[in-house]
Amino acid sequence: MKAYFKYLGILVVGVLVLGGSSAQGETLQDAINYLLQSNPEVKAISWNRMARDEEVRQAKSGYWPIIDIRSGIGVEEQYEPFRDTTHPNSTVASLRQNVYHFGTTMNEVQRQRARVRSAAYRLQGTSENVALVASRYYLNVLRRLELYDLAVENLTNHERIHDQVKLRSGSGVDSRADFDQVTGRLSLAQANVVVAKQNIIDAETDYQAVIGHLPEDLVKPAPVDSAIPASMEEAQQLALADQPILKSARADYEARESQHTVAKRAAYPSFDVAVDYRWENDVDIVGYQEELVATGIVSFNIFRGWWDDARIKETRHQICEAWEIMNNTRRQTVQSVRLSWESYRAAQDNIVHLEEYVASTGATAEAFDKQWSIGRRTMFDVLDIQAEYITAKEDLTNARYDEVYSQFRVLSGIGKLTHTLELEWPEESRIETN
Repeated sequence: MKAYFKYLGILVVGVLVLGGSSAQGETLQDAINYLLQSNPEVKAISWNRMARDEEVRQAKSGYWPIIDIRSGIGVEEQYEPFRDTTHPNSTVASLRQNVYHFGTTMNEVQRQRARVRSAAYRLQGTSENVALVASRYYLNVLRRLELYDLAVENLTNHERIHDQVKLRSGSGVDSRADFDQVTGRLSLAQANVVVAKQNIIDAETDYQAVIGHLPEDLVKPAPVDSAIPASMEEAQQLALADQPILKSARADYEARESQHTVAKRAAYPSFDVAVDYRWENDVDIVGYQEELVATGIVSFNIFRGWWDDARIKETRHQICEAWEIMNNTRRQTVQSVRLSWESYRAAQDNIVHLEEYVASTGATAEAFDKQWSIGRRTMFDVLDIQAEYITAKEDLTNARYDEVYSQFRVLSGIGKLTHTLELEWPEESRIETN
């Protein structure tokens, strides 16, 4: 049985070594950067941003004239007062240019630009969320590897004590019952190693499902303590100023305001210039005609079933909707950053106490081991303190990874996780300044 579990340990190490094709290993930055380039949600929002760029171009087309060319040819049969067949043909080049419509085009361009900003900010926010998710599964693999090492350490301690009790039992120092008891404890330690190994495989599988490939000799990330705000209040203010999802909600609100302005302006008169150059043959009169017609046109809709009034009211309601969505996003942003900050502070405090706990139980375990060898402690005392020591180290390991992840949560909540890790958001998240 002992040889079997040693083989399991060798197998796990072998899988981890063979799984890492990179000489320097895969860093957290590598994993996040790969995910930002391959994640379907990120790519979908990137395409949406590019589509909205084209909507800005469509809105700007209102500044330019519309030029058309129409050409046609037909057959005309005449029977009275005499029979004749003609082939009338006509070609018309027309230009239509809106001169003034109370800023309708300008406000439509502003609306579309706000929608572009919204999509860009949403891409930034999604990138931050994706980076946080990637870090979670990255850290989980590292956590499971360390917990596996502790399970192996616990097994090694039980094997040592088992061998000593076996010798002592054979020489009559310890009873057969003590040997049976330590054998049972050894079996439990072996089972814990199996569970820890399975947890590694589960963590690697989850990593593959999220990142897109199996982990490759992961490297523990560098500390990011210096990037953490000094207080919860500072973190909250940074989140309200810089959180991309909140910026996206603000841009949506601005787009709705411009949309309402467009709806109101569309109800005003419009002044256009029309120019037609016409070439005709046998159309209205026999023979060839060529003419140029330039016209100034003022158009004003009098009535179309209260459509304009309903459209104005609709856009006003949509402004209110966007305002409430923005308020709700602000509340969620504040809640998220406060929870993340509290988790970070709790993990810090927890680590301080657990480090003291590990130090004290480690010293106690060493003392109990020496005292057992001279008969002042029982085997059960040694086994119990060794189990407590391993549990304390497991709790400390979990707390340290919880602290790192809570730091990443805080940075993601204020929109700075990706940049803190010296990475960039996708190119489509760039905000145009003009």
